[in-house]
Parts: sequence; structure tokens; C-alpha cells
Amino acid sequence: MFCDLVGSSALSARLDPEELREVIGRYHQRCAAIIVRSGGFVARYMGDGMLAYFGYPQAHEDDAERAVRAGLELVATASTLDDGAGSALRVRVGIATGLAVVGDLIGEGAAREQAVVGDTPNIAARLQALAGPDMVIIDGGTRRLLGELFEYRAIGPVAIKGFGEPLPCGR
Repeated sequence: MFCDLVGSSALSARLDPEELREVIGRYHQRCAAIIVRSGGFVARYMGDGMLAYFGYPQAHEDDAERAVRAGLELVATASTLDDGAGSALRVRVGIATGLAVVGDLIGEGAAREQAVVGDTPNIAARLQALAGPDMVIIDGGTRRLLGELFEYRAIGPVAIKGFGEPLPCGR
């Protein structure tokens, strides 16, 4: 799962850097709590974005469902957070399901993180970039695993940079 804050560049232009740090800090704390409570693992913070794994370090039969429920809760929760300028925060979320290998620790100190290899995180990042504000986009693999648990709107095959064939997606 990739989750990203909408309009953060405009927000950084309106707020003092210390105020922006507080807003993003509150946002990260709330998002991380939702992800962890849903059985996910926050792998990396990237500015105002987050990468989370579901099915790591422990796999669950319903990890796809957990990820989607967490994504929907992230959207709902962001709207309750003030951006420091009197408006609610908005997010976009991309979720992909598939194989990935979470491996050795790389980097040093605060930059230390576990490397992830596979198409799945790349697809999730691309889907997040395609999502509109307050939207969760899932790939076809996630959709197949979920069956009829949620209401979906197919957005059709989507051409994703780096992938030869368009991928079926929905929101």
C-alpha cells in the first residue's frame, strides 16, 4: 500500500516549516496507528507519503481485505485532520497484491530500511499516483481476492509505466 497526502506542496507554501512538520507528524501518527491496528507494517515514510506492507512480517488469510479497510479508514481519518490552514487533509491510496521479497536491511542510521523487491510495491505506487483525492485504487489481483466484500467501480485496464500490458484496476 502507498498512501500520499494531497496538496502537500501548496500546504508547504502556506505554512511555516515547523507548523508543516506538526501537521505531517500528526498525519503520519494517525496513519501508522490505522495501518498497525489493521495488521500492516509501516515500511517507510517518504516525505508526506507512506509505504506499508500487509502480509509482512506475518501473513494473514485476509491481508488484502485488511489493506483495503485500512485504506478506506485512512481516507476517512485524513478528512478529520486539520491542515493547519483551516481545511481538512486529503489522501490518495494505491493497493496492489502480489509477491514481493522483503530482504536485508540497507542503509545506515535513520536511513536504515528493509529492501523490498518485486512488482507489487511499484504497482501500488503507480496506482496511488493515479488516484484522485480521497480515493483508494486497487489492482486486479486485490480485487479477485476480495470477491464481493466491497462495492467497486472498475476503471478498466490502466497502462502503468514499466509494465508491458495494461493492468485491470478499480476503486
